[in-house]
Amino acid sequence: MVLRVIKPLSPAGRDHVHMDTPRTDDHALALQALSAVLDPEIGENIVELGLVERLLVDPQRIVLRLVLTSPTCPLGGAIAEDAQRALAQALPGRQIDIDEADEVMWTPERLSAAARRRLGWDDDQG
Repeated sequence: MVLRVIKPLSPAGRDHVHMDTPRTDDHALALQALSAVLDPEIGENIVELGLVERLLVDPQRIVLRLVLTSPTCPLGGAIAEDAQRALAQALPGRQIDIDEADEVMWTPERLSAAARRRLGWDDDQG
């Protein structure tokens, strides 16, 4: 069984380090589905916010590790449920495991460049 392993996304905005696999279409579908999942408090999608710490996709299973913006985030469960629904709809019939990467601290550097601009974290705009 071949897993497509996506290591932690870079803070600079989505430089993926991965192993080669023939399942790139499935991985792209999973990321696209997760891009539709919004953090309800911030109103940005979880991919652009840098909440996707790790995503593994294989023909039978999807494993997602999320980093929450706060260790006590009251909406972490809701975000995980939305992510589970989105992945199940995009890639039906696979086991989906989602957990929190509680050992990883979220910082604004995890934001994509576009999200940084939209949220006013763009340091280039003196």
